[in-house]
Amino acid sequence: MNLLTLYKREATKSGVPVIVMALLSGVFQGLLLGIITHAASAGSKDPAYLKYFMLFAVCFAVAIIGKHYSLTESTRIAENMIKNVRIRISDKIRDSELIFLENIGKAEIYTLITQNTNLISESIVLIMNACQAGIVLICCLFYVAYLSQLAFLITLGAIFAGVCNFLLVQNAIDTELRETTRKETRFFDMLYTILDGFKELKVNRKKNDEYFKSVKQVADETEELKIKTGFRFVIEIMFSQVFFYILIAILVFILPKFDYMSGDVVIKVTAAVLFIIGPANHLVSAIPLISRSNIAVENIYSLEKRLDDASGPYRSKGSVPVSKFSDFKEIEFRDVLFSYVDANNVPLFSLGPLNMSLKAGEIIFIVGGNGSGKSSFMKIVTGLYYPDSGSILVDGTPLTIANYPAYREFFSVIFGDFHLFDKLYGFDDIDETMVGNLLKTMELEKKTEFIDRGFTNINLSTGQRKRLAMIVALLENRPICVFDEWAADQDPIFREFFYTKLLEKMKKEGKTVIAVSHDDRYFQMADRVIKMEYGKFVEKKA
Repeated sequence: MNLLTLYKREATKSGVPVIVMALLSGVFQGLLLGIITHAASAGSKDPAYLKYFMLFAVCFAVAIIGKHYSLTESTRIAENMIKNVRIRISDKIRDSELIFLENIGKAEIYTLITQNTNLISESIVLIMNACQAGIVLICCLFYVAYLSQLAFLITLGAIFAGVCNFLLVQNAIDTELRETTRKETRFFDMLYTILDGFKELKVNRKKNDEYFKSVKQVADETEELKIKTGFRFVIEIMFSQVFFYILIAILVFILPKFDYMSGDVVIKVTAAVLFIIGPANHLVSAIPLISRSNIAVENIYSLEKRLDDASGPYRSKGSVPVSKFSDFKEIEFRDVLFSYVDANNVPLFSLGPLNMSLKAGEIIFIVGGNGSGKSSFMKIVTGLYYPDSGSILVDGTPLTIANYPAYREFFSVIFGDFHLFDKLYGFDDIDETMVGNLLKTMELEKKTEFIDRGFTNINLSTGQRKRLAMIVALLENRPICVFDEWAADQDPIFREFFYTKLLEKMKKEGKTVIAVSHDDRYFQMADRVIKMEYGKFVEKKA
């Protein structure tokens, strides 16, 4: 079972006390059956009646205390395991490579981590309760064996038949559950698209309706799979109940007919079987939860393996230098080639080979049409993509897997799909006076305030959010600034401010700037303008 694998890998606390208390609870619940049946047979006038009552009270107390402890502690252990898994996978996600995250998609990662871990969390108490029911069931079977070996064998045979029936369909159920997970992930991915592309869908009814038709189709397919799997579980539950009622019919109507059991024994065995039905139903009802939880664990570990496999080739085998590059004079690209590939490793779009040098203090504009490779080039420059071939050299030192993290520390970046964090993470000291002055410079002092290392309002217009991102980039004070069409969403005043004032100030401070731009009226502000077409540099202008 994958749940056992989860426990072996993730548990930081022994589950032995939980198992012991669960066993005690189950055994004493089983003893309640014998006490109840014997007390009922004895009658209230029997001298032993009080003794049975005291035994009942003791067994009941131990059963309840054991049940409470085992359920609460198993919940504690389960939540601790889930927390560890979430933290570890989150850590691997932040250390993974951009190209992998772009290929797998945010929806799939989010669904696998949240939905699957929530399923395990919600199921664990019910599954633990079912395990205790199994212990009660075993104790009751011993009691039936004590009463009648024949009744015991018949009861055991009925349970065995039910288990065999379950095992016969389990592979089909697991397959359908995996397919359901894939379909649900696809649905959530399409839901993300509705949110991300809301404006585009809102202004195009035909596109909106056609896309929603695809969403509905995936939802219908998911529903069909869930119903199909649900029907299998319903059959399992009905099958178990039919078996028990047939078993009772055999014990009550057939065995006494042939004098295999006396009337007194029949009553006690029947009471025992009726007592068994409750725990048995708990067990059968837990089967869907166990199946889904096992698949959830499988999905989580599958995602972790994919993260490990994707990051493996880029993982440094030695110690990673934290500050190998303190500064630079020139960054050189020699025959750098990068390709996007499909699932069959067939190139879809290639960047390069690229040859250029980037000198400290330069301002470089990158121009070109959509799909020319500008954004991909920016990701290569900043070390977010690794070249498939060729090399990048910093003052003659080639970049390797070991020094890429230090190389990335050169850059402050504002990409087209930039993200604003709620606080200024990663800053040792923050000059609040400087932050206040920058807010005034960017005309944001009436829109947001800087309090407790964060901005009070980041729900701004696109241009204002970009100006806030620029403040963060300036506070980082790194030697190279990379801007992907920063001025595109600014009004004419701030566009001119960016090109004529801000870039000039950065140049005086010795910063290097690489900016994607289409504002040809400001090209004279750059030391070089590099044009890209189809992933290549096609011309250079002074």
